Amino acid sequence: MKTLFTLALLAFPFLLPAQNLTVSTITEEFDASGGVKLGPDGHLYIGNFGASLSQGSGSQVWQLNLETLELEVFATGLVGASGNAFDSQGNFFQSNIGGSSISRITPDGQVSTFVSQGISAPVGIAIDEQDNLYVCNCGGPFANTIRKVTPEGVSTQFAGGNIFSCPNGITIDQEGNLYVSNFNNSNVIRVTPEGQASIFAIVPGGNNGHLTYFEPFNTLFINSHGSSSVYKMSLADRIVSRIAGNGLRGNSDGPADQATFSRPNGVALSATGDTLYLNSSIPTVDNPGSNFFPLNPSVIRMITGIRELFTSADRIEAPGSWQARLFPNPSDGNLNLELELNEKDDLQISVLDSTGKQVYSEEWGQLSSGLQRKELKLDGLPAGHFYLLISSPVQALTLSFQLVK
Repeated sequence: MKTLFTLALLAFPFLLPAQNLTVSTITEEFDASGGVKLGPDGHLYIGNFGASLSQGSGSQVWQLNLETLELEVFATGLVGASGNAFDSQGNFFQSNIGGSSISRITPDGQVSTFVSQGISAPVGIAIDEQDNLYVCNCGGPFANTIRKVTPEGVSTQFAGGNIFSCPNGITIDQEGNLYVSNFNNSNVIRVTPEGQASIFAIVPGGNNGHLTYFEPFNTLFINSHGSSSVYKMSLADRIVSRIAGNGLRGNSDGPADQATFSRPNGVALSATGDTLYLNSSIPTVDNPGSNFFPLNPSVIRMITGIRELFTSADRIEAPGSWQARLFPNPSDGNLNLELELNEKDDLQISVLDSTGKQVYSEEWGQLSSGLQRKELKLDGLPAGHFYLLISSPVQALTLSFQLVK
């Protein structure tokens, strides 16, 4: 019998007081609800997705001079400017979620259609060292696929399947692995250079926005629509921590643990790795009954002091961390969980299948500190690969297990 390794340990805002992260708003309100990218010229480029989640018809890409904070239109003629990226030649590629195409915008702002074959409701774009594009298809006939497009515009499917649920943000690490944030659930998917996709981690709150990768610290930064927060995740140990946002929806500046965000979406990191830039929606109230989830107007926010998360990391420990053992693994459906709690906590569990769909949940209520033992009866589930998510209001732990019949 063996215990499978922990996939993710999610430590929440308790890390923040020891840091000097500060959130500031750096623009007036404007229509810019799409992707955010730092350009080779040092300017910030922001797409305008549209007025609401159901109205992906924004037509502009904006350019923000980060020295003067001057804002001007860089390009027009888009149809739902969502995710975006730069290639090695300085060309800007912009997804058109409402136009089911990718536009190429030259450095002087000339717009042309680059590819539409195999593209439907596209959002995030990542570009590798050979200038191949990887495009997230959120909906339409090619829904839940990742499309690879060569510099010549040849489009082929690279990855796909039920593991994706409106793939939204996408980024690439130094080894060519893609990381994709689902919009319709909490999952971050890793796609290998061979196109093999698997759940890599689960971010609290659901409805992930975009994400970006910082190579010097081998870390992802992830926006969460669902929890109105910003997270970082180390790829080495898959630890996910909330670095900004108190979980409430708003647009208050200040210390990162007190600041608020509203549907944070696009995200870009400064070249020095010290500052994150993101867009945040001014509207803070939705109307689900009429399918109205407003996005515009938006503002650009920045989080400074990011590098201190790493320079101080060796001195910081997350209180209340858990240790867990799940056995036997593989199992016939009768599992034992041993969970060591440093303090009492309100816990609940969820079981997710290999696509990230919740298939079982249970409220455990408040448990005392110390070693807790629980028996899980999951023999009603079919054979396959599953994830056990143990969560409290302040942290969560994900374990992987196999059921055999």
